[in-house]
Amino acid sequence: MTAEFLWVYFLVITRCLVQNTHAQDINGKILANELSKVADAVGFYFMQNVYNNLEYQETRTDGEKLAREISEKISGRMTKIATALVDLKSAVETDQLSSAVLPQECCMDGVYQENARLRTNVSLEILCYSRPSYVPEDDLGYPSVDVLNKFKTNFHETSLQYQYIVLQSGIYFQYPATELSNCKTYDPRFRPFYVSTTTSNPRDVVVVLELSDSMRGYKSSQASHAALTVMESLSVQDRFGLIIFNEKAETPNGCYGDQLVPITHRTRQSLRQFMGSRIVAGGAHFAKGLHRAFAYFKSATDGKHRDQILLFVSDGSYDGDDPLEVIRDENQQLNNRVVIHTYGIGTGLSSEDKQLLKDMADQTLNNNSYGHVKSGKSVILADIASTSLPEAMGTFYDDSSIPMTDTPTYTMPYKDLFTNESIITGCLPIAIKGAFGGVVCADVLLCELVAEILYLNEGEFSYAFVIDGEERTLVHPLIPDPRDVIVNEQDVINIYNFETSGDVNVVIQSMTKGLKGHIKALFTKVMKTRGQKYLEGDSQQIINASYHWTPIVAPGSNLSVCLVMDENNSELSITNVLHSSPGDFVYHRWDLDKWPGPFCRHFNRYATQAKTTVKLTPDAFTEPYKYTRTKETEVRVQEFKDYLSGKRVTSPDLKPSAIKSIRITYPIEEFWKTYHRTVAQKEVHVVSAPYEDSWGSGKIISLTKAILIGRSKKTEGVLGTDFSIYYFDQMLQDIYPICANKTSYSCIVIDNSGFLVMHPYYIETTSPITTQVHITHLEGRISRSLISQNVMYRQPCRDTENKKEQFTYRVELFQSSDEGIVDKTVGYQMRPVANSNVFIILKERRASIEDLPCCFEKVSMSPSSIQCEDTQCTCLCYKGLQFNDCRNEYNSR
Repeated sequence: MTAEFLWVYFLVITRCLVQNTHAQDINGKILANELSKVADAVGFYFMQNVYNNLEYQETRTDGEKLAREISEKISGRMTKIATALVDLKSAVETDQLSSAVLPQECCMDGVYQENARLRTNVSLEILCYSRPSYVPEDDLGYPSVDVLNKFKTNFHETSLQYQYIVLQSGIYFQYPATELSNCKTYDPRFRPFYVSTTTSNPRDVVVVLELSDSMRGYKSSQASHAALTVMESLSVQDRFGLIIFNEKAETPNGCYGDQLVPITHRTRQSLRQFMGSRIVAGGAHFAKGLHRAFAYFKSATDGKHRDQILLFVSDGSYDGDDPLEVIRDENQQLNNRVVIHTYGIGTGLSSEDKQLLKDMADQTLNNNSYGHVKSGKSVILADIASTSLPEAMGTFYDDSSIPMTDTPTYTMPYKDLFTNESIITGCLPIAIKGAFGGVVCADVLLCELVAEILYLNEGEFSYAFVIDGEERTLVHPLIPDPRDVIVNEQDVINIYNFETSGDVNVVIQSMTKGLKGHIKALFTKVMKTRGQKYLEGDSQQIINASYHWTPIVAPGSNLSVCLVMDENNSELSITNVLHSSPGDFVYHRWDLDKWPGPFCRHFNRYATQAKTTVKLTPDAFTEPYKYTRTKETEVRVQEFKDYLSGKRVTSPDLKPSAIKSIRITYPIEEFWKTYHRTVAQKEVHVVSAPYEDSWGSGKIISLTKAILIGRSKKTEGVLGTDFSIYYFDQMLQDIYPICANKTSYSCIVIDNSGFLVMHPYYIETTSPITTQVHITHLEGRISRSLISQNVMYRQPCRDTENKKEQFTYRVELFQSSDEGIVDKTVGYQMRPVANSNVFIILKERRASIEDLPCCFEKVSMSPSSIQCEDTQCTCLCYKGLQFNDCRNEYNSR
């Protein structure tokens, strides 16, 4: 069984004494031998023998076929999404929001029920609405029952999350209804999913903001708020520039001053800080602000392929050169392609001021012989206390000529409000009274859209990625998993940051053109996580890879998927399968399944000694996302039981490989019945650092060992167990009596990343374990000794989310010291424990010698917040990478 399918779980509560060792020495082979005995006792060798005796058929993986199948699955889901949007659009346009019945407000509490699919409380019977406080209530219409019924029908399409209608006025309708917040301030027209529907071209937007003496107080704060609103409304393909002017024109420092930037977390922060640091003072030299604005547009070498828009904010008269002449001279160099919108604010505007702002928007001095002059909007907001400058500027885009298409637009992934997972939103424009009236949209969890990629199991060094036609990455193993609810939205998305092989540009260029193809014998670096990113880093291997790519064909899609795999990748399938006997499948949900024999409470869980229990994970299902979003019921559990015991013919969406795994592992049932009362030890392949058991059994250590398919090196499953650190500590004293002499010696166990598996700290502390503890925190002298001998060394790992190079440690004995090392000066010896990931250390306690740690930071502090020092022995830490914020890419890839 694959590791994702089934976790075989067993607890040992007894122990036995084993042979002693020499009083002044320690031998890792003794612990290795005990672990081997434990492996035998728990049943690893028994289970491995079962797999060794099965018959297998080896089949060469057809990468082209597999890539096509993945593409067709994703294409099918996107096509269904597009169909649902078209149906909703049709329903709204037919209805024309004819109902006078006011829906429930989204920010009001209602009768909501828990929904496993949406992971919050909702009502599937109604929709809700919200309205920004500055949007008038006059002449509002609402969706009728027909539109509500179409929402409900679409919801049967399991890929969809929330659906909504956003009107041109800022009114928002959502289905299913749920309780939201900030309804009076939320304006969906400023969100990228709405703005992206209003254009087919990427935008370059420059805000030119006056902060002269006359702008003091509410005017300057409103203008700043409006500029930030514009910035937040831009999509990932747009770029932004900001100019603050009075008697001089200022731009942010660094690259921000001479080029337009994409809107990312880092650029948002920098632009906000720049705006907050400016002082209102002096006069208003329009010309200086305009010159700097056009310098931004000129810096864009691809400007002719983008919509270039200048937003100009002022509260009155100007000093210096004629702004109309500046606009004429500058824009004619750009073939008059820059559109200018002007915004006059405050009661101090004279009629001449208003006329000037209108003339600037119309570009009255410009000549069409240099290119067609496109007039912009001129908006006058005299009373900004009762009107909204952010609304006026946030809706700067021209929606009068939006085509009424049935081809949806899609956003790049962003974080969902409720699940905090990554979603994408698809939208279509709608016509109300014969003109553009807003959009209809639907959210899709990215993990469900690309489920076949996330659950891809075609070999250890196989993976897939998805990009769009602009080289932007949606899914790749080097960016955070879309199911990860902790990480931020990913800013670094250009595929060349992740695919760095020499000839991969041929693949990428073909994918962006919507073509399909394959390349063989391309040497590629494959990186796999070794555990927690900040603590254990990754491992790297160069493989001779084949790339297979194909477009994802669906309305509105410019996506393409690529499968990367070892050139010699093959699959082993089991040809002989043990058939289950009735009643041998016991599901882990005791509350939904009547277990055979009595059950009891084991710590904070219910358990039974009569049988082993099985838990299914999403990877066991043909459509994993359907399992994750469906609430388990007694009926569903009975379906699993009936099928696996032979009472049911139709499979409950389980993969054939998962079914085989469950049935093959059944013999371990009888093995455990023989041993579970007398087993003294635990088996081990990988020994974890201690952690707090979530079920209440205290500080525990996990030991696991892989089961291989036949005699191959491919992992089929994992046999694992947990036990108390106090048990492990006593076991060490039993097999190494010198460890019992705690006055003179300390016995320490570390893993191959340098984390403490056993240390007096764990026994002596009464506080819960909140994180793994590295040897550099508690054993400075030993750490420095290991580093000086190159036994422990730092390994870099790129953290693309935070644009850092994270450093973790590796512990490795080289051939010249494979029996271990002895450092009499420091007073310790370290021995490898064969066939495991751990080393045992015997340390002499020397009270007269102060042992300063390498790392003085708190154990609980994340390595991602500790900057590396210029010393040999440091904490787990990071170094900043050379990153170009303005191009959103690393200076060296």
